[in-house]
Amino acid sequence: MRKLMSAVGAGALLTAGLFVGATPAQAAPAETCTLVQSEIYNGANIIAWARGLQGCAGDVYWEIQSGDSGSWQVTESGTTYYNNQVGNYYGDVDLPCYLRVYAKFGTQEKLTQPVRNNNCGG
Repeated sequence: MRKLMSAVGAGALLTAGLFVGATPAQAAPAETCTLVQSEIYNGANIIAWARGLQGCAGDVYWEIQSGDSGSWQVTESGTTYYNNQVGNYYGDVDLPCYLRVYAKFGTQEKLTQPVRNNNCGG
């Protein structure tokens, strides 16, 4: 089974209009640290989003949640280290049919709007 999330080059999501912060943020004090997570882009044959930290470095906890059974279940979770950068993620048939993405860094939390994955494997 393919891994649910894969990092892709910035160019792949530039065309989708999802790349957040095309250039790294300038060095800033730690108190200006911002958790970044875009809404999910649901295009032809791809589900994509961006996530990372601007202005600091650290571990971001994330979850891919499935709403296929009427309530939200965690399909996959993990922690990714970002150093003042934003990563781009995508999937398709390996993502749930109805999903949302959650991220947390310190007291900051982001939750995307749910989307239907018309190419899901479920």
